[in-house]
Amino acid sequence: MATEGADAAVEPAPPRQVTLGAAVVLLAVQSSVMTSLGLLLWHWSGRDAAAFVIISASQVLYGVALGLALIALAFALLRGFPAVSEKLVRMQAETYGFLGPRLGLPAIAVISLCAGVGEEALFRGGMQTLLGDRVGAPGAIALSSAVFAAIHLGKPAITVLLFVVGVIFGAAYWLTDSLLAVMIGHALYDVWALRYLHREFVRLGLVGDPEPGPLANRGNPG
Repeated sequence: MATEGADAAVEPAPPRQVTLGAAVVLLAVQSSVMTSLGLLLWHWSGRDAAAFVIISASQVLYGVALGLALIALAFALLRGFPAVSEKLVRMQAETYGFLGPRLGLPAIAVISLCAGVGEEALFRGGMQTLLGDRVGAPGAIALSSAVFAAIHLGKPAITVLLFVVGVIFGAAYWLTDSLLAVMIGHALYDVWALRYLHREFVRLGLVGDPEPGPLANRGNPG
């Protein structure tokens, strides 16, 4: 006859949640891999590796302007269509809910920087450049943006939005020929977008208990 203890022993364990610290480390590793792959594709296209990212004051300004323009556009659309905004937030709660209610600005900055550098290095600097030599700029922007949107594994509406964002970054890269500019623009936009998502998650009660750590906001939530 089975004992009560034996019955308890076979109960499935609760799923382990990814901690904020572990997620940041994984994102940093992912960014490094993406950057390396982007540089490899760039070199494969026959270009000098030293020209992959060129740093200048004008490119920094382009990047800041791009990021601020995207933030202004997104802010206007989300404020103008609050019902749609809430639906989009709820769609992403499953992806970003692990961040917890006390997510601090340092974590947001690190996550955004990893995404801005790694994703732009791979999809714009590497993939779009290589494809552009073969199918032309419009086709390269569309194809690289489609892959960029697909790898996020979001719901259909989110995937479409990510494709549009990818096209914007791709067009900006094509027009400015500056990978640094799109990296900065992407990172700045992500800081704002992630902060907005987090505040909405808290407001709507979509995040669980915080995972304590050095990157968490230890003050009162809100």
